[in-house]
Order: sequence, then C-alpha cells, then structure tokens
Amino acid sequence: MKSIKARTIWGETDKKGASSRELICRLRPAMALVLAALATGCGSSYSHSSVDPPVNPPQLYFSPRMDAGSQATYAVDQTAKTFVRSTYSTGGATITHAGQISTLPNGIVSLAATYIYGGGNGTVTIPQDAPITGSWAVELSGQASLIELTIPSEETSQGVMTSAVNYFTPAVPVSSCPDLTKPAIFQFVTIPRNLNASSSGSKIVPGSWNPNLETAYGSVQIATNGTVFKFTSINQHTMPSGSGGEPGTPSVPAPGNATADCTSTYYGQVISYPGTSAVIGGLVTPTATIGIGPTGFLVEDAGSGMADPATGLQYQNLLGSGYGAIGLLQPSSDLSSSLAGAQYQGFLYAPGNSSSAFSLISSFGSSANQQACATLQGQLTAAQLQPSANTIYGGEFTGNDPASSTLGNCDVAIDLGTESTTGHGLYTGATVYVGSAFPRNGTGSVYSFPAVAVAGQLKGKNAIFIVGADTTGTPSRAWGIYLFQSN
Repeated sequence: MKSIKARTIWGETDKKGASSRELICRLRPAMALVLAALATGCGSSYSHSSVDPPVNPPQLYFSPRMDAGSQATYAVDQTAKTFVRSTYSTGGATITHAGQISTLPNGIVSLAATYIYGGGNGTVTIPQDAPITGSWAVELSGQASLIELTIPSEETSQGVMTSAVNYFTPAVPVSSCPDLTKPAIFQFVTIPRNLNASSSGSKIVPGSWNPNLETAYGSVQIATNGTVFKFTSINQHTMPSGSGGEPGTPSVPAPGNATADCTSTYYGQVISYPGTSAVIGGLVTPTATIGIGPTGFLVEDAGSGMADPATGLQYQNLLGSGYGAIGLLQPSSDLSSSLAGAQYQGFLYAPGNSSSAFSLISSFGSSANQQACATLQGQLTAAQLQPSANTIYGGEFTGNDPASSTLGNCDVAIDLGTESTTGHGLYTGATVYVGSAFPRNGTGSVYSFPAVAVAGQLKGKNAIFIVGADTTGTPSRAWGIYLFQSN
C-alpha cells in the first residue's frame, strides 16, 4: 500500500490530529479498488474471492480530464461510505483526494474530504469528525455518476498551501467492458471547452470550442467482437444554424469508421483509440479514451489532437470535440412526454477556470416546482418568450448546497422542442431560458440561447444531456447541462 504515490508518511500525525495510518485504514476498501485498477493496468491478473460479493460492491468510475487537467478515477464504496480520487502516470497511482460519502434525504450524495495530496509539499489529513464538505455527486448507482469536487486551499504537512479545487466531471463505471454483440446506436453531445471568442468567425483557437466549426453533437453505431470495438456510421455535426433546429453542417475531417480495443488500464476497462488515424498533414496522432457503462452511459475523453494546417480545423477525434463527449443509447421510441413530466437532479456547467465558469448542483422538474416558477414564467411572458409543452423548469440550489432544501431554485427553463426526425431522443432545436435571478446571469434580464439535447434511459431512468452556445448572455460562454431522473 505504501507503494502508492501518495506521499503520506506511514504513521505520521497531521497537524489537524489524524494519523496517516488511521486514514488509510478507514479508506482501505476504496483504495483496494484503486490498487486493482492499477494492477490490471500493469498487465497483472487476480482471482476473485469465493466470499459472496457485498450488496453494494465498490464501484470504479473513469472521468475525463476536463477542467481538472487530467484523467482520473473515482473509487466509490457505498458500504464503507468512502471515496478515493486518483490520477495516474508511468510511476503509478496518485491519490489526490479521499474521504467520506453520505446520501442526503433528496438522494444527492455528499463527498466530504478527509485527505488532500499536496504534491511534493506533503499532504493534508483532516479529522474524520471535521471533513471538508461542499462537494456533491448525483449517482445512478453502478450506472452513471456526475461529480463536483470543491476543495478550498489547505495547509499541507510541510506548511505549504494547496491549490483550491473546483471542477465538475461526468464519471462512467468501468469495471468491465460492455458486450454489444448486436450493433447499438449511441447519440452524444460534446463536453465543451471555453466558448471560442471567435465563434461567429472561422477560427479554431486551441483550448477552446467553436460551435460553428467543431462537433456539437452526433451519433455512432458500436458493435463488439470480444475486446474489439467497431465504430461505424460516425456522424458529427456543428451547432444547428437556424432557430428551428436544422441539422448543423458535418464537421470535418471526421473518421467515419474506426476500430479500437477495450483493455485493462489504470482507468479500468476502457476503450482506447487511436489506431492509425492521424490529422491530415499534421504531426500528432490524436488519442481518445472511452468508457461505456452497463446500461449505455457513454463518456469520451477526447485526448490530444492537432489542427490541420491546410484547413485550420481541429481533428474531431472519433466522437466529440472540446473535452470529449457524453451520450446515451438511442431510445426505441419517443420519450418527449416522459421527459417533460419527470423530476431530475444534475449539474449546470460552464467550463473553464475563469470567473465566467461554474458547476452548480441543480434540480429540475415542473410538476413539483410550479409555484416557485411563477416569477420565471412571468418574465418569459413579459419578454414574449413562449416555451413549448416539452419544457422542464428548475435551477441551482442556493449557495450550491443541496442539503439546505429538497428542491433548487427555479430560474432556468429547458425547452427540448420537437424531437428530431432523424432519430428518437435527439432534440436539435432545444432552447435554454435563463431568468434574471440566475446567479451567473450578467444581463439583469431573462434571455435564451440555442442548444442541442440527447435523451435516453439508464435502467429505466431518464437522462438528458445538453450542449449550448450562449452568445446572448454576459459573458458569452458554453453550457453543458446534465440531468438524471430522480423520481
């Protein structure tokens, strides 16, 4: 266990009173899951115990790099009530954060940190009875998770302050490779980076997302043959150009078809790509890491790529642009009425590390929130904005604290619009309405922006993922909205 690159001195007592030995013992079950992932990543094998599995077995999740700057895993043990976040390098695993989990009455999971890795500057160990709270997760256990980790700056054992952490990520279970012997269609939206300041022009700016030139949404057919995954009919589109939701233009260059392998890695059982594809005229082969959950939750880390010097376009690596893609199996029927009538929990997300960025734990669902939505509905009427019947009302929790109330505020409305004729679960003419009370509304009045949504079901529960380009608000920003049904 001491071989894990966590810089903790065995038996050392932290300035806040808990010993490293005590901390590791408390987190042992979740750490064992991290070690198992590390072992499989090194090509080792292990045998299963003959003991009956626990009712809530530990779950390993893979998360893309996003604003955190690196790919990671979350080991969540619902029985021991612990979590461990780890990143990986050629030297092995680094546990960056660990602590306790608990479930609020409304079903949202609280992550309370008791350990922080401070790099070469030591660690921070917080007493178990005084953990750092304020981090949250929305989880469909064993199916999918959405995690926001918010940790203030703390002093390490060497007297150096750690950097404050505030980032959001989707997380996909990767304990096994999915079996898709029958080809299945997935629909996805890009996980955006900062909105390109030249989004109305024709430039690609590294580290940003241009919705007019880079992938906003798409679809792919995936089939498996053992550990080999075949991606066919890869369709990638930019944001729709018209208010009616006309399909966006295909983003180029796109791979069309690809073959990749699902193997044991530091990150669990994930699909690794590139194969042999490279940027036309470029110098770097792009990469991607994809996890698919047992009921069809898909998350892609887009990895690295390079602009085509002939066109200036960023290679669209396999699925999404930006940080990657988040998607679902295409439903077999129209879910529109079910989507509009359900209750949800999730996150409102604007990427980046600037003052314009945010990740806010939120709740949505019109039936239980009608009275609280009267102000927003009045603003929409006064502004002559008329959402359709497929509109879901909700918003963030006050102070980003879901422990304070059962439901969040009502200052955002998601109008899915009409389902696309190209496939169930796709809404290319969606609209997001932002009320004046939304804490990151810099305009002082209600306004709207266009978006694309994909929807489906995870083990009988609705899920909705949205990407939008908000050029009306102040400041302009990209939006991601990610919701799981809670009722």
